[in-house]
Amino acid sequence: MVRRTSFPRMGPLIVACLTMVWYFSRQPCKISNEGYSVEPSKTHVLILTSWRSGSSFVGQLFNQNPHIFYLIEPMWHVWASMPHEAFGHLHMPVRDLLRSIFSCDMSNFKPYMKRYKYITDLFMWHDSRALCSQPACSAYNRSDIIDRRTCFQKCGKIPFKELEDTCKTYSHVVVKSVRLLDLEVLYPLLNDPLLNIKIIHLVRDPRGVLLSRENFEGLNRDDGTITRTQNKAVDVFKVMQEICAAQVRIYKTSIQDPPSFLKDRYVMVLYEDLVMDPVGHIKDWYSYVGLQMSPKLESFIYNITHGETPKDRRFLPLTGDSVKIAQHWRQQLNFSKVVRLQGICKQEMELFGYRMVMSKTEQENRSLDIVLPLRRNHN
Repeated sequence: MVRRTSFPRMGPLIVACLTMVWYFSRQPCKISNEGYSVEPSKTHVLILTSWRSGSSFVGQLFNQNPHIFYLIEPMWHVWASMPHEAFGHLHMPVRDLLRSIFSCDMSNFKPYMKRYKYITDLFMWHDSRALCSQPACSAYNRSDIIDRRTCFQKCGKIPFKELEDTCKTYSHVVVKSVRLLDLEVLYPLLNDPLLNIKIIHLVRDPRGVLLSRENFEGLNRDDGTITRTQNKAVDVFKVMQEICAAQVRIYKTSIQDPPSFLKDRYVMVLYEDLVMDPVGHIKDWYSYVGLQMSPKLESFIYNITHGETPKDRRFLPLTGDSVKIAQHWRQQLNFSKVVRLQGICKQEMELFGYRMVMSKTEQENRSLDIVLPLRRNHN
């Protein structure tokens, strides 16, 4: 007679072991001094900034890289679907959507979209190289610099569900957002090792932001959300007050007793410094997120920042001499507005080292550096 030996206490252990084997078989692993540890399969980058701060320009520096899946302002859909909510109340759904995008789960767009059939239903879809090239669309090869006009004409009928499959083929997912005004809201994502999030906080001189706002239409709904004045005239200075306070809040959160998981996950850059050396900055950022600069990309970045690309906004919405563009406010912004804004945004300007101008003459004097040298050296 065969004697069967039973191990009643081994059942749960075996199940636990099999569960661990299954879990780790689905995760890329690396060997460390302590043994095996889970390594995230992707790197995720959030370009965190405010409206009219040069973030579309920064996004393009990443967008044209063939290893990056880039989306521009996907959180627009959350704000557009709930325009009467206070912006603070929108932080949670915005964060949850961001987590889904970083996980390549695009089904969470559905509650915020009236249409959910083609990629054309996604805000600013044609500004994403990944959606205009293979495997999403055959209009371009993956390594091509895209022409957004051609993308718009040839790639519009791609099913929305292709977003997920395309996202999964990239090593890096980059999202630009102006609709997150608090760094602490992101702590649950930053504390998740499987997401491996890196933040680039872009700050621009509020005087340059104000001028850019004056020359741009289409911010009324967002401004109404910020000031809780939908369907009413919006005081732009109230909007700027909230924006300036948010940039201060984000930066101070990163430097004043930050949690350990924020280490090496946050960098801040002034737009005015970026335009002085865009190639140098993007090389540093690529190193920060684990990418390399190619000669083709370096040439592209140099050309779009030195006015050596076609000045056709249908092709690329940001071309020209970026150093001059950053200084346009000094000639075009009314001095009385400058004085008022400097009072409203005094804390931000002092924190980031922006020089106050005390007269119209100082404002127009281009030899007067607008970023204080000590601050610039500190950064």
